[in-house]
Amino acid sequence: MHKLLLPLMLLAGCAGVPDKGSWGGHWPQLDHVGQAALNAAKNPNTWLPLVGAAVLSIDDYDQELSEKLAEQRPLFGSNSKVAANTLRNVVVSSYLLTALATPSANFQDKLSGMAVGIVTLVGQDRVVEGIKDVIERERPSGGDRSFPSGHASLASSAATLTERNLDYIGMPSWARTAASASVRALAIGTGWARVEAGKHHVGDVLAGYALGHFFAAFMHEAFIEDRLPGAELSFHPVESGGALRLTLPLR
Repeated sequence: MHKLLLPLMLLAGCAGVPDKGSWGGHWPQLDHVGQAALNAAKNPNTWLPLVGAAVLSIDDYDQELSEKLAEQRPLFGSNSKVAANTLRNVVVSSYLLTALATPSANFQDKLSGMAVGIVTLVGQDRVVEGIKDVIERERPSGGDRSFPSGHASLASSAATLTERNLDYIGMPSWARTAASASVRALAIGTGWARVEAGKHHVGDVLAGYALGHFFAAFMHEAFIEDRLPGAELSFHPVESGGALRLTLPLR
């Protein structure tokens, strides 16, 4: 599936660039930070997995389902552990490729946008590790680092960043949809493989997926999207002298 991503992104040269402006990082306005967090929390990719994890926690169904999947391994079989690592790495690579392919006004914008992505991926990992330290849920295979799934969180974060990057790249809408669906499927597959490998319960994966999406959606909207120009003061010469023009953003 991941082999489909590169040809789809290469189609960028065959279509116009979407009206998303220049891609790059910036410091957001304070009120925009709160709105970005709210939007990330309201996204179904955040709250729906959390609801699923909560439902599975009833009557130990989560543990029963996880044990059954780890025993049967219906999708990845004996290669589930390797598959989880491979799928996760492919999603992260997809983020890096799309970040490089996005149109930026200059090299500084490109670096700042990449920095936002790196901080996002590293930051979600630190959050996951902190939660693991507090919860100390036992893995199906032993150990107390089960909740939430770091593989699922990282893959979900990278997939979300990739999808947002694709909005900046000129390509046919069907190609963008296919690429987005591909990276999202890879992220879901990462979590599934971890369950089959006996490393996590299903609820751990769902929680990690939700956390990863929330963190990436928040960071991208707050620090990359909706960049507003600051106040600009410019001088324009006229026949009798000159005029000063003050430009202020309206929102």
